[in-house]
Amino acid sequence: MASVHDVAAAVLARTGPESPMKLQKLLYYVQGWHLGRFGEPLFPDRIEAWRAGPVVPEVYRRHEGSREVADWPGGDPGALSEADGELVDTVVARYGGFDRHQLSAMTHEEEPWRAARGDLPDHAPSRARLSEAVMARFFGRLMADPATAAAEAEANTRLEGLTVSPAATAAAREVADGALSTDEAVQRRLRELLGT
Repeated sequence: MASVHDVAAAVLARTGPESPMKLQKLLYYVQGWHLGRFGEPLFPDRIEAWRAGPVVPEVYRRHEGSREVADWPGGDPGALSEADGELVDTVVARYGGFDRHQLSAMTHEEEPWRAARGDLPDHAPSRARLSEAVMARFFGRLMADPATAAAEAEANTRLEGLTVSPAATAAAREVADGALSTDEAVQRRLRELLGT
């Protein structure tokens, strides 16, 4: 198993300097996709449901107070397996074009962050741990065919006592029907959240 420091170094080797907040979100997505694809975490460190989205406290302690993170001393991108390095490439290609605020807004809409926070308002502080089982299920659904993923997401959300907004249900159906791509659905939701 790689260390979170190796993964942080691998992300920065691909993106170049990043804001600490964006680095945190990319680490969350790497961990989430790894759990969804392989059923096990890439790194052992906990991810918590902070106000601005998922945060790895171990990484936060190292970059706290920094405006930008250019490299990650103590991390070795070469420590990742070839498959894990390819996963980092995929995550950076998929999410690297979003800024830190867009990524934060995206994570606020996703089941792992919302489930960890329970009934807390988005602006309330929290150190609740994101469940690896919830992350594995959520990201695993993203790899399923659209109709199956949409049905499972809605059913699981209801089982957990949460509600699915009509807009999210409609978007999931549009994606499942092929009328809207996943990326278009995400972009539309981001525009709604950011009021643009």
